[in-house]
Amino acid sequence: MMACWVFIALIGLNGAFAVTPTNMNGEYLIANPNTASKMPFSTDYGSKNAEYIDVYSPPIRTVYGEVYWTMMDTVNLPAEIVARFANKTIAVIGYEVDQVYVKPTGDVSVPIYWAYNHHYGAYMMNSHASLEYVHSDVMQAMGMNHGSPNYWKMQSSNPAPLAGVPDGQYFSEGNGGEFRKSFHGYPAGYAQLVYSPTIFKIQPMQIDTHNRDYDGPGFKAGLEPRESTAPPNASYSGLLECPCTTRTIKRWRTTYSTATSGLCGTAIFNASECFMAAARVGRAPTTTSVVSSGTLPSGCVVTDHADGTVAAIFNTLQSSVACGSGAKQFIGHLTSLVNMSLALDATVAGGRATITLTGPSSVWFGVAFNAIAMGDLPYTIVVDGTGNVTEHKIGDHDAGVQLHPTQVTTVSNNVVAGVRTIVLQRAFKGVTADHFTFDPAQPTLPMLDAFGAGPQLAYHKARTTGTIALAAVDAATCICDAGTHGTIDGLGFRKSCAPEPTGDLLQQHNPTCFIQTYQGGLSCCHHADILLDADQPIDNRTDEYHLKFRFWFQDYVPPTPTTPASHQNLHRFYFQTEAYAGEYDVVQCPAGTPSSECVQEISAHWKVRDMVNCDGFDVDCRNLTGRGTGINLVYAGGHCHAPSCLSMELYNVDTGELLCRQEPVFGTGTAVFDELGYLALPPCLWGADEGLVAPVLLPWDTNLMSIKRNNNTYSHYGEMASWQMRGVFVE
Repeated sequence: MMACWVFIALIGLNGAFAVTPTNMNGEYLIANPNTASKMPFSTDYGSKNAEYIDVYSPPIRTVYGEVYWTMMDTVNLPAEIVARFANKTIAVIGYEVDQVYVKPTGDVSVPIYWAYNHHYGAYMMNSHASLEYVHSDVMQAMGMNHGSPNYWKMQSSNPAPLAGVPDGQYFSEGNGGEFRKSFHGYPAGYAQLVYSPTIFKIQPMQIDTHNRDYDGPGFKAGLEPRESTAPPNASYSGLLECPCTTRTIKRWRTTYSTATSGLCGTAIFNASECFMAAARVGRAPTTTSVVSSGTLPSGCVVTDHADGTVAAIFNTLQSSVACGSGAKQFIGHLTSLVNMSLALDATVAGGRATITLTGPSSVWFGVAFNAIAMGDLPYTIVVDGTGNVTEHKIGDHDAGVQLHPTQVTTVSNNVVAGVRTIVLQRAFKGVTADHFTFDPAQPTLPMLDAFGAGPQLAYHKARTTGTIALAAVDAATCICDAGTHGTIDGLGFRKSCAPEPTGDLLQQHNPTCFIQTYQGGLSCCHHADILLDADQPIDNRTDEYHLKFRFWFQDYVPPTPTTPASHQNLHRFYFQTEAYAGEYDVVQCPAGTPSSECVQEISAHWKVRDMVNCDGFDVDCRNLTGRGTGINLVYAGGHCHAPSCLSMELYNVDTGELLCRQEPVFGTGTAVFDELGYLALPPCLWGADEGLVAPVLLPWDTNLMSIKRNNNTYSHYGEMASWQMRGVFVE
């Protein structure tokens, strides 16, 4: 759906400026000026013979404490721009961002202590380009959404894309608390290129921290939940760090899985836990025993018999016998909002899965396979209130798409006393990539199940997570320790804290890595959440404002046989000092330590090739890490949230060279852009002239290191330390 709210200022589109344009947010700094240059680099876009357009997001409406984090409706670019660049290329040489109240007398900037920008992802695209919300466990993909495996993937259907010119661009540099006063521009000859642009889209994450009961100068905190770590009289709201609240339901426990082949990764080492674990995975034992046998796998074993009995055995002998013993039939049960039985029969050609579902007969119910959250975009079977069965690829908090062809067949459908029991069958292998493929070697599946308020698929009335663990029939199934897992507000808690040397959060036992110690951050900060405790009243007075992007651009001149193109397209490079945990906690220093000595440091190590993020627009990026020499960095900017940021450093480990050091510039007053405690983070730039340091070649296998330092006089949740970079490939 196209947004009805679209208004865009167009400056200088038809020739020379009557008045030299100026920056929207004032002047900016860079972190690495060439001190030997007699002509320092200018961050004034108006001095670069550039034009601009102002693009506004649809309205953001929130109440105090509310999180706004969703992909917004599409905004059409102005007809003049679309016509001017039809079948041509726009060269975006930089951009500025603000948050504004739109008034008849003009825009009024919203103080950052009223509305806090946690981050944004913005897009300029043409008619060939589209966005699809996808799931990927690949580390590079996580760079698109703050460490989350779910992200908006940019794709192009252009049958003849131009070399070096994408069909869309992603804008994400300095996208957080530093977003207004950090420079997002590039040296001469470089730009983010877009062929024939037509639309703008944005997914912001904003947190409403506006205390409606205070109308004095500067900031005064409103209500904050108990888990807020902001000290008394802080210059910032504790809400901006996404503290978990008493509205948040957090659960965890040791989990167990079944193994029908190979051996357990982590075994169970005592009989009492074995028999309890068997019941936990749905194999409640009829009999239990402790044996010392060379014919069984070691540790915890269950055997399901065809007559329905289950024997749980704890084998004390260290044995090399594999789990499963070559079984061909497997069964499992899940008791939840929707009860489910699953039987896999590998003796049938192609395999046969029999799925029995039991739920309320008058409303829809469904189960999603191999998922702990809707953001996993899982294969889902839905039974409506009439007994009709459909298959879907569920979206993130939406109905997703119905899958065709329908693969399941209905064997029986019975209703007794308001409860529907339906038996379905299908082959193991999914008929498309979106249809789940059953595999007896993957016997433990996380599941989502839900039911609705009406007969047709709509937003759920209730939903929960569970696990179905398959056991071999008439063969020894191993029960294994699957570690501690849990949920926050019913969604699976997932963290990817990488071990050393990639990252050091695990070695430091950072609280963000473990659900038991997780107290704040993105997992407690979903769209429409209210960051107040359950006993704190909600203030229903609404703020309405817009994010405003000013895109500075020049005309792009294509290359000829004798001259190069006017601009080189800048590719995106990305890595996190938190090493794809997506965030981390700043842990308070020991009591009595002087504030000047309270410094927390984290680091990460990676290779240049690890930070190349090739999206669907950037066709020239694909497979480049397998050829050519490496990259030249043109822009490197940090992303830093909490008011405790001290510095970010990027090193070439192979040479010992400090490539970039960023120190924040903190606001000192109450005026917009200078709010006390909030920051700008000047980026590093490299260029051939303009008073910049010359670029440094970084071959693909160059070893890089990042060091991030925070003042930890107080604790902070959800801090970030990612490097958002742009550069060019060197062939």
